[in-house]
Amino acid sequence: MENNEFKKKIDKLWRQGKKEMNKVLKDTQKLARKGETQVKKEYKKAEKNLEVMFVSLQKEKLYYELGKSLAKTSKKNWKSSKKINKLLAKIKDKNRKISQIKRK
Repeated sequence: MENNEFKKKIDKLWRQGKKEMNKVLKDTQKLARKGETQVKKEYKKAEKNLEVMFVSLQKEKLYYELGKSLAKTSKKNWKSSKKINKLLAKIKDKNRKISQIKRK
């Protein structure tokens, strides 16, 4: 008889514990989904920042090349220099790309 009572108590405790475990499991799943969403947001931000950095580095390289071209060319020929104008156009393009990336 004692064995039967013990079994009933264990069964009762198991049912209560099972309900609590299910509740904890559901709450954990909700938190995991929220965390996944946050991770995706942060990944997109980081991706955007890396893209901006990459284009900025390209732009810096163009500024370097522009400086070299300006040093080689006399000041009166700066406006008529195809190479200088081409570099300036590329720099403007990189600025536009950076603006577009930031607006995404």
